[in-house]
Amino acid sequence: MLHHTNYGEADRFLRLLTAERGKISALARGVRRMNSRKAGHLEPFTLISAQLSKGHGSEWIVDQVSTMEAFPSMTEVLSRTIQGSYVTELADRFTVEEIENRQLFRLTLETIRRIARMDDSFPAIRFFDLRLLDLTGYRPQLQQCVVCGKSLEPVNQYFSSIFGGIVCPSCSGSQTFLRTISVRTLKFLRYYQNHNFPDAAAAGWPQDIRKEGEDILTQYIASMLERKINSQEFLSHVRDESI
Repeated sequence: MLHHTNYGEADRFLRLLTAERGKISALARGVRRMNSRKAGHLEPFTLISAQLSKGHGSEWIVDQVSTMEAFPSMTEVLSRTIQGSYVTELADRFTVEEIENRQLFRLTLETIRRIARMDDSFPAIRFFDLRLLDLTGYRPQLQQCVVCGKSLEPVNQYFSSIFGGIVCPSCSGSQTFLRTISVRTLKFLRYYQNHNFPDAAAAGWPQDIRKEGEDILTQYIASMLERKINSQEFLSHVRDESI
């Protein structure tokens, strides 16, 4: 389940991510009643098997549902809940109703599994960011300057969300809304972009450059969505409160 909204006295509208039909909006009738048999299966971050039918209008109705895989640790720790919400929020924002995208479904599910079991899920989130951008056609250009097209020298560069990639120092003077990116952060972004998750996880991500990498990716994603990422804003607020 990607998102839910309460409806009426006991119903709930759901947005579900499926392998076969992409994102689906469905109505779960009576799910908010105390004796509802469906309620326990329609929890956030739960892999379910559901039988749906068409209602009198155009919406889908949840007739039957059972749990295939649950991740209780996702809601037991606040940081995991926020990270899971980040993944489901982006999966929701980057998908269209009832357009199949099996790769995105697998990526979202695998990322939830990784967050649930990993003590340090930062690599899993950043791998998700870069694969999501690949799958949705927004892959950032990290190998050459997006302005002049030349290969990049091993020096600090600039990142442009507007142009979708790296701007070299020679071209930076003629551009606006740039942010610096260190050689080390660019190296890890490139590595994660071009390797599978086991290799990326083995490489890790140094603590001292995590914020830079996270900020660059989330700001770029937000610019593609043309809106703030609510879960990322909440995470930043929680971090500020803990300082």
